[in-house]
Amino acid sequence: MAVFAAFIEQHFEEVLVPYLELVRHRIARYASADPLTFPENTRRMIHLLPVAAREPEHPDVLAFVDTLVHERLPAGFELTDILEAMCYYKDVVLDVAWRAEDDPARRREILEAVDRAIRSIAVRFARAFLDLQLHLMERQREAMLELSTPVIKVWDGILALPLIGTIDSWRARQIMEELLRSVAAERAAMVLIDITGVPVVDTNVADHLIKTFRAAELLGTECLLVGVGPELAQTIVSLGVDLRSIDSCADMRQGLTLAFRRLGLRVVPVDPVAARH
Repeated sequence: MAVFAAFIEQHFEEVLVPYLELVRHRIARYASADPLTFPENTRRMIHLLPVAAREPEHPDVLAFVDTLVHERLPAGFELTDILEAMCYYKDVVLDVAWRAEDDPARRREILEAVDRAIRSIAVRFARAFLDLQLHLMERQREAMLELSTPVIKVWDGILALPLIGTIDSWRARQIMEELLRSVAAERAAMVLIDITGVPVVDTNVADHLIKTFRAAELLGTECLLVGVGPELAQTIVSLGVDLRSIDSCADMRQGLTLAFRRLGLRVVPVDPVAARH
């Protein structure tokens, strides 16, 4: 490793300058990269090559990988672009070593060291990059589900939950958690669950709905199923799903009317002239 470390120290600029030119020329994303952070990261990378070849888990190597991941992913870099750029270090080092070193044994030691260093950093970078990418995707998915599962307070004691899109096991659990949280916070007496926007109602969806209704009832809340039209009613019957214990309505208007009636509320027309005064 001493040979490789001495080589990097002696030929640092000879590696740095052609590497920057090569990557900017061959990878379009780097041509428009930050003119300050890209060269600075390259300098740090070259300095760390001997360290990574000797000790892949060195704290400086891990810190550099973590910093690079959190810079590159939000900036829109693709993993393939970054890994390709890392591979070019070997090309540049090979070219410099071929010209600067006459001893074949020293050349071989340098090339083996740079190959070991690049593979070590690239593997750790790829893992960290994908982990962060999956984490961000999961956060986006959760945010989208929260937006697609809004619990709306339509009246004192009355909540509405319009469902849109496919309901799988994961989303069904999220729907139940969000609904129960809102029921407890609002002390709701009635909940209207609107499935008009659910494209497919099968036995699994029906089972999830029944569990959600039962959980809400344990908190003292009565539930109404809204959005059951003729086609959906036929589908439920053909599936053999027993929803007789669940009150249902064709649309939200009927659901609100029934909810008002059960809570002893009434909506009456008001004279528009009197209402303005």
